[in-house]
Amino acid sequence: MNYYDEMIEKIQGLLEEKNYDLAEKMISDELSVAYVPRDIEQKLHSLQERIIKDTIRKQISDEELEEYLFEGDPDHQLFAVNELNGKNLRQYLPLCQKYFDSNGYANAKALLIDSLIRQEIDHVFHFRRNDEIISFNPSSYEIIEESAPFLAAYRQLSDDYMKEPSKLHLAGQLLYKEFMMKLPDLFTEEEALSLEKDIIGYIDKAFDSAE
Repeated sequence: MNYYDEMIEKIQGLLEEKNYDLAEKMISDELSVAYVPRDIEQKLHSLQERIIKDTIRKQISDEELEEYLFEGDPDHQLFAVNELNGKNLRQYLPLCQKYFDSNGYANAKALLIDSLIRQEIDHVFHFRRNDEIISFNPSSYEIIEESAPFLAAYRQLSDDYMKEPSKLHLAGQLLYKEFMMKLPDLFTEEEALSLEKDIIGYIDKAFDSAE
């Protein structure tokens, strides 16, 4: 069973368990990558339609959002950030800053920064990473997949894996995740190309050891 078969099977299993939120997140993550085979994309859209038919998403209250963000485990924090993504974040600036000040889940914080960038929020936030405070204004950022460093690295990935779409898909995911997790810091184009080489080395080694 290859990567795509396992992923589709896992999503179907989540739907059987009525874990619609995690299933939807997995589908969204897969559809957000730069390359998805056409038949897999169609299957993912079909699974999305099933979610819409099977359930009406519950809109959680602002009080529940705070509870999930500051008292919840990583899954609840991701769920809360995904809920915020569908809202006008200009109405939640203090909550966003409070979350950045917290010891919250790094992946959820990165996702929130990405959402602020996509909504072009013109506000200066202060982000705590270890002992460092980083000030950033989302409106001054490009979304990851349109930034010059990401595009340069992805073009190189495409050249390296021109005839290996499975590797390219995985490499694209890893590249995007590295860019996401670095937020609010950014890669330079030189750093991005160096990262691309590291990803190629990692994937080739993993595939070689599996053979």
